[in-house]
Order: sequence, then C-alpha cells, then structure tokens
Amino acid sequence: MCRDLIKISLLISFLIATTGSLHSQNLQRLDSLIYRLEMAKDDSVRVITLIEISEQYSFDDLSMGLRYAERALEIARLSKRSDLLSLALSNMGFVCFQYGLLELAARHYYEFRDLQKQLGDQERVLAGMVNIGSVKLMMQKFEESRDDLLEVLRLIEEIDAAKPEPDTLPRAELPIIFNNLGVAYENLGYPEDAIEYYRRGATIARRIPGQELMLARLLNNLGKLYGELGRPDEAIRDLTEALELRRKAGDTHGQASSYRNLSHFYFSLNDYAQAFDYAYKGLALAERVGSIQLLSNFSGLLFSYFDNKNQADSALKFLKKEKEYVNQLNSEEAHREITRLEVTSQFQERELLRQMEQRRKEQRYVYTGALILLVATILGLLYFLAQSRARRLRLANVNIQLEFDKNILEKASIEKELELKNKEFTTNVMYQINKNELIQDIIKKLLRLSLKLNTDQKEYIQDIIRDMEKAMDEKVWEEFELRFHNVHNEFYEKLNALCPGLSINEKRLCSFLRLNMTTKEISSITGQSPKSIETARTRLRKKLNLTNTETSLTDFLEAV
Repeated sequence: MCRDLIKISLLISFLIATTGSLHSQNLQRLDSLIYRLEMAKDDSVRVITLIEISEQYSFDDLSMGLRYAERALEIARLSKRSDLLSLALSNMGFVCFQYGLLELAARHYYEFRDLQKQLGDQERVLAGMVNIGSVKLMMQKFEESRDDLLEVLRLIEEIDAAKPEPDTLPRAELPIIFNNLGVAYENLGYPEDAIEYYRRGATIARRIPGQELMLARLLNNLGKLYGELGRPDEAIRDLTEALELRRKAGDTHGQASSYRNLSHFYFSLNDYAQAFDYAYKGLALAERVGSIQLLSNFSGLLFSYFDNKNQADSALKFLKKEKEYVNQLNSEEAHREITRLEVTSQFQERELLRQMEQRRKEQRYVYTGALILLVATILGLLYFLAQSRARRLRLANVNIQLEFDKNILEKASIEKELELKNKEFTTNVMYQINKNELIQDIIKKLLRLSLKLNTDQKEYIQDIIRDMEKAMDEKVWEEFELRFHNVHNEFYEKLNALCPGLSINEKRLCSFLRLNMTTKEISSITGQSPKSIETARTRLRKKLNLTNTETSLTDFLEAV
C-alpha cells in the first residue's frame, strides 16, 4: 500500500478527532486572533486563542504553528485546568504530526489519553486512542496500530453497551477506524482481512449523513486492492462509485486521484484507450488544482501510453514533463525535509531547555522543600526543647512548692515538737520547783523541830538539812541544763555571739528568762532571794545594752 494512502487516511482521522477544524491562513482572521491574544486576561481565552492561531499557521508555516501550540500547552499546564490541558495536548499532537514529529505526536496523544482516563471521560479516551493508532500507522508500526485500533473497537462496544438506549446512527469515527485497520492489515499481508474492514467501513459510511468523501476513500482503497488481487469487476465497480461520489461532492483533487487509479487499473488490463481517457481527464483536473504529485503521475501514465503507441514525440514530451515534475517534487521534498529538520532541531532544543528549566524548578522545589523541612525540624526541636524546659521548670516549681510545703510541715512539726518539749520541760521545771518548795518546807519544819532537840540531835538535823539543800541545788540545775539544751540547743551559741562576756550564772539567768519564768520561779530553782535575782537582771540588761530601752529582757531573749 502506498504511503500517500496512509497520509490521506490519517489526515481525515486527525481532522475529526482533534479539537477543532483546520483553516488555511487568513491574514485578517490572524490579525484579529493576535489582537484578542494581546487583550486576553484569562487563561482560557489565551489557550483557545493560541490554539486557533496555531491552526491558522499549521498548513502554511508549521514553525509558527508549533511555537503557538507550545505556548498554548505551557499556559495550560501552568493553569492546572484539565479542560485547557486537554485542548492543548490534542492540538500539540496534531501540529507535531504535521511536522513529521511522530514520536512527539504519539507522546502528546498518550498524555491526552491518560489525562482523560484520570478524568473518567471515556469518549475522549477513545479519541486519544484513535489518534495514537493513526500515528503508529504513519510510523509504519502496523502491528501496534492494528492492536490499538482493535482495542478502540472493544472500548466502543463497552461504552455503547453501557448506554441506556442505543444510538440511532453508528459512530462517525467508525469508518475512519475500519479504513485504518484495512490499511494496517493490507500492509501486514492480510488482504482478505483488509477487504473485510474496508467493507465494514463502507457499510457504516453509507448510513451516516455527510460521510460521502470517507465512503469514496474506502471504496477507492477497496477498488485498488481488488485490482491488485486480480478481481477486475469488483475493482471497476468500487473505483467508479468512488469517482462518482467525489464528482457529486465537488472534490476536484479526489476526482483527479480517482482518474489516476482508474487509469492505472486499465493500463494493467492493457485497455489503453480507457487508460488514456482517464489519464487525460485527470491531467486536466491536476492542472486545475496545481498538484505536482498528480501532474507527475499523469505525465508518467501518458508517457507509457504514447510509448506503447510508438508516438515518440508525444512520449518524449510527457517524459520530460514527468522528469520536471519529479525534480520539482524532489526539490520541494528536500526543502520541506530541511525545514522540518530545522524546525525539529529548534523544537527539540526548546524542549530540552524547557526540560532543563523544569528540572531546575523541581530542584528549587526540592531545595525549598528541604529547607522548609530543615527549618520545620529546627523549629520543632526548639519547640520540643522549649516544651521540655517548660516541663522541667514546671516540675522544678512543683518540687519547690512541694519542698516549701514540706518545710512548712516540718517547721510546723518542729514547732509543735518544740512546743511539746517546752511544755514537757516547763512541766518538769515546775515539778522541780514544787519539789524544791516541798523540800524547803520540810527544811523549815526540821529547823522548827530542831529547836526542841538537844545539841546532838540538832547537829544531826542540820546535817540532813545541808544534804537536802545540796542535793536540791545540784539535781534541779543538772536536770534543767539537760532539758534546756535538748530544746534550745543553739541558744547559748547565739547568746555568746551577741555578748561573749557573760558569766555562767548570767547565762543560767538568760535561760530562765528565755522560758519566760518569773523571779519567784527562778528563786525557787536557784535558791537565791528574789532581790538578788532582780539585781542580777539589772546587770544583765546593762551587759546586753538594753538599758534605757523599752525592750523587755524576756522579749529580747525569746528572739535569740
């Protein structure tokens, strides 16, 4: 199967499956679109306008078409809008196909398909798969294209089966799919399978209004294949019907192609008259549409005709024309190839720069993310440390409070214990005082008794009295000293610090006064007269620098 057939079938599939119809360049329309682009403030308007501009350039200036398509795709990606991205990817796929950047075209259609799968749009998934199969057909990956298109048919059955009500008309894309499947099978060497799919496509195209040109294409492919298989009747039938359909549709270029196919067919049957007739009619139409390819084809056919007729002059004329057209085609093809290579190189360079920029952005995002993570980690650690410190401070405060409460309790306990000891000590002192008073009373009674006794008896009584007085003084004082030190163990140390020159008796007086004892009680313990004790108190005030002050001696000593 010739490559032109593949191009034609692919072009029709792209025209139907892409986002909009394609137009020839119109300067007035282009100026209007550029002005609208400059005034656009919305991403949706920008993307749609850029796509329309790229369509305006697509057939006449592919380089500009590709640039505008790239801009549309870039803005669509940045907008994060799936509807705009879908439009831009589909348009980019078509423009790349126009350039012959088939790998890039397939890549964009794959991305388009995957996006529609994420969005759950089965119909657009279907459109993407049709385009992928068509691009692979152009890449001559016939097996992959066949498999993709068969998967498309399976998906169509699945979608249609899920509909509550079946459509009254077949899907418009089915004739295209069957035509491309026929091309794939024909190139894989399965002509009968190719005929089956061409026929199925033609049957469906007859049922759908507006599919006359697609029907003509299917019939044209059938007729050519029948001719190659040696089935002339079927070939003439389908080729003739295709010609008639194109004539009715006003498709001049298509009619010229049909005339070429019919001329080829009749030449293969050695029917030179019919072959010449179709060749001459086709040449006239080719001159009208200005198709160099068709002019070259018809010049070659007419050269063969005149050469078989041995009409050398006419044969030479058309041979020269054929060579001129072939040279022109080769020149144009070479120019297009150079242009395509230049544009491809520029596109790939821009794509590489875009990828490098994308990688730089990703790296910046990574670095920024790492920095944010690091700062967050540091802040987290600082927060953790602050919280830990706060917890430690709270625990410390709790411990201090507990210690304070403990000290208060201990102080209260000590004060209570001191109070109890003071009471016990006072009780004991009072007991000793009472005991001493009792002893003194006994001594007095013994003295009165001794007046009635003889000398020996008096001496004996006096000895008893002296022993009792001596025992009373030492025992009371020793008991007092012991208990006082147990209760007020630091009193003497502080008293020595305040007044180092105090005598033992003065220290004892201080201890009595510390217990808030009266002169009479002190006299009872010490055996001194109250007057002597008052005199001792006066001397003590002087030593303690309390003379001429209102501070009582007892209050002063209680504060020690």
